[in-house]
Amino acid sequence: MSKAINTMNYTFERDGVLEEVARENWRWEAHYDNGEVLKQFADDGTFHQFKEIDQDRLAQFKMVSDDKPNYTLLFIPGKMKLIHYYKRVRLNILTEDEVFITAYCFGYETKTLGRTNKVNLMILPSGETIICEDTNLVDFK
Repeated sequence: MSKAINTMNYTFERDGVLEEVARENWRWEAHYDNGEVLKQFADDGTFHQFKEIDQDRLAQFKMVSDDKPNYTLLFIPGKMKLIHYYKRVRLNILTEDEVFITAYCFGYETKTLGRTNKVNLMILPSGETIICEDTNLVDFK
């Protein structure tokens, strides 16, 4: 049995104006140490921005999809700084095979002896993941 895909749009307020946001294939969930969960695309139709995550209380950061297994990052507040962004790439520019793809990037930064270290996980459109220190190293060809 296949899952129904949610096609509703979500809203958030920017500078006093409501904006609509289409749901992403992969979405984050912030799970706090008290059991509370903040979803990027909340069940009530609200879109939450990454900056709304309270990293001081964060226990787990999850990337979830309707048809793929979840990815869970265990988080240590005070030692880790959460990272999340999209890498949007345009392939085969100006050809009939031109496509736009989105890779979902998440991970964390730590500081050791004054040096910043990053761990990035990238979810490819296929659902496969790559772990690297720099997502610019990934070749999408």
